[in-house]
Amino acid sequence: MNALPRCVWLLLLFCASAGAAGWERVAAGVDYRHLQRDGLDAHVVRIDLHVRSLEVVATTTAERGLTVGDFARGRGAVVAINGDYFDTALNPFGLAMGDGTVWWQAAAGVRRQEVLGVGPGRARIFPRDAPLREPKRWMTGAVAGWPLVVENCSPVTSLPGSPHFTLAPHPRTAVGLSKDRRGLLLLVADGRREGVPGLTLPELAALLVEVGACTALNLDGGGSSALWLRDRIVNRPSDGFERKVANHLGVVEVRRKH
Repeated sequence: MNALPRCVWLLLLFCASAGAAGWERVAAGVDYRHLQRDGLDAHVVRIDLHVRSLEVVATTTAERGLTVGDFARGRGAVVAINGDYFDTALNPFGLAMGDGTVWWQAAAGVRRQEVLGVGPGRARIFPRDAPLREPKRWMTGAVAGWPLVVENCSPVTSLPGSPHFTLAPHPRTAVGLSKDRRGLLLLVADGRREGVPGLTLPELAALLVEVGACTALNLDGGGSSALWLRDRIVNRPSDGFERKVANHLGVVEVRRKH
């Protein structure tokens, strides 16, 4: 076998493997996968945090209460999802930070939550047993959630919450990190429609491990679950329309000065 046919063969093999994996390149460092099987309808986006043209952003106080679509359009985001749980005044339950400024802290006595912190080229999920009370210096954004569903690359077996919350199927939104923390995973699973009930938290945890999460956090779900990709919402929010939510997480393409 001469060099040229071998190169062609290797290229075809690589393309076939990529196609089999089901990931679609959306932008440099951003890959998308649509999972549909056995009542599952889920959308996953994988972001390479080491790609310098990408920036992970979170809601500022001026953006509180926007739909995911409006937040994404305002930011020119490639991808965006909904964030934390919130009250009737659209105040999040946990720490919220955007563009380097903390604009919401959990009230005293409120259930402690896990927090996803993001900054240039990095992200970290802080567990509630070691709560993040003030942002780290490297952080530019933060979104809280509950509970942690994947830890040490395995599903958490003792998940908290009521049976209706934890063991009943619902639309879900979650965020995960790969083992090396280089890959950020954003996942939205649809539910509450015929043939697509949604996911229980154990099912969500198993799916997150399947797509490469070593640590993962459940965010607000139900009618809030929405995922923006390129120029539109790609999932089917269970309310039949986008819900206004307290905060969001997005990924934008930027040109950095050399």
